[in-house]
Amino acid sequence: MASGSTVAANTVVTRIDHCLAIEVDHEYVMMDVESGVYFGLDRIGTDIWNLLENPRRVADLCAELERRYAAPLDVITADVCALLDRLIDEGLASVQA
Repeated sequence: MASGSTVAANTVVTRIDHCLAIEVDHEYVMMDVESGVYFGLDRIGTDIWNLLENPRRVADLCAELERRYAAPLDVITADVCALLDRLIDEGLASVQA
């Protein structure tokens, strides 16, 4: 788990359904229609967003990214937790009970 993170390996996260998103050159630009918050994702962030279409455990998400990218699992986990915390803080993703 990343330092200061609110998500852990067993946390289940999904993206919200009231977010408009458009993909431009393999990157997403999103807007939460309820709050008006805009958010942009790079290529890897876009992969994470797409994987969150259905609720997913953080550990499973990180394992999938480890298969796709040449990076150590601990680095992937720290980066994913940081992004998920930010998405949750912005109201673009939520933790499932």
